[in-house]
Amino acid sequence: MEQFYDFFSRLTDMGDWPPRWLCGRWSDFHGWLYIASDLTIWLAYMAIPLVLIRFIMIKRGVPLAGVFWLFGAFILLCGLTHLIDAMMFWYPAYRLNALVRFLTGIVSVLTVVALIRYFNEAVGLRTSQEYDRELAYRQLAVQELTRSNEELQQFAYVASHDLQSPLKTISSYLKLLETMHGHQLNQDAQRLIDVSTSAAERMRGLINDLLEFSRLGSSVSLAMLDLNEIIGEILDEQQAEILATSATVDVGPMPTIMGHRTDVKQVFQNLLSNSLKYRRAGVPPHIVIWAIDEKEQYQFSVGDNGIGISAQYFDRVFQLFQRLHGRNQYSGTGIGLATCKKVVTSYGGDIWLESTEGMGTTFYFTIPKVIRTIHHYAETAVAN
Repeated sequence: MEQFYDFFSRLTDMGDWPPRWLCGRWSDFHGWLYIASDLTIWLAYMAIPLVLIRFIMIKRGVPLAGVFWLFGAFILLCGLTHLIDAMMFWYPAYRLNALVRFLTGIVSVLTVVALIRYFNEAVGLRTSQEYDRELAYRQLAVQELTRSNEELQQFAYVASHDLQSPLKTISSYLKLLETMHGHQLNQDAQRLIDVSTSAAERMRGLINDLLEFSRLGSSVSLAMLDLNEIIGEILDEQQAEILATSATVDVGPMPTIMGHRTDVKQVFQNLLSNSLKYRRAGVPPHIVIWAIDEKEQYQFSVGDNGIGISAQYFDRVFQLFQRLHGRNQYSGTGIGLATCKKVVTSYGGDIWLESTEGMGTTFYFTIPKVIRTIHHYAETAVAN
């Protein structure tokens, strides 16, 4: 311990040794060749870690960054030993030289350990050629998915059109039957006609909703949308329901975002309609619509003081055709929230809710400021 203390207390003391020029018989040529070589190596060793540091600072998210830092420190210390060797021709700093070499040894061992530890991960890093092949495969997959979606949309349109025709026939004949023979039918027969007509109308509405759902996100004509204008338009359309329920709607400042007008409007329209529909008896609805800027995306919320939703149904409500209440209580086809989720996720956002039964529900969803739908990736793939 005494030697350890003595070493560091005399770290800069050079009185125990003569300068290297005085050790042995150095010729000017030999000495300056030694000095020039050490200084050249030191300069090179200084440049390498600076390049590595600049690379790490510019290339954000570079893999195995810790290994780069260790390797840079190792090279820097190696260069420092050469600088001290050159200086020792005039300043015999043997103690300082020993300390720097000791630190170099420690960092070199740590660098070797890090290389061994991350060897398998480093081997697993893909080359630019491998990335090019993967990109080519993904571009083909996107093109195939786009083609498949177009076929499904066409199928949905044809199927809905073909289903609409017999439904229209059924409704027409039921109305004709009621018109021609309604006075001859008893109460039970009249009720059967009413139930059948109502079922046919619900089926027609369901088909129309399903067709609209299949078309969501299919358009690539994105534009800047003023949400204040869109929400104002929705409130005008829902004015009759708002007045009928004595509802109050508070809308905070809304941003201008990139999107497709019909898709984005449907999200706010469905959430607002649900808040008006699922209200508590005798309690006027109070709806709050808000937006928060989160740097790379906007977070929106639509909250109400309605009947609320049990936590066990939080995921289920976003599924297609899922209803938590009977048609006798609340009308609808169970597509509204599924539509919201499809629009939001197709834009690269997320949607979720918080709710307490008997207290109200708040739906949250995010929309990125830069929209990248599958169609944009498909266009990129074709361009490349």
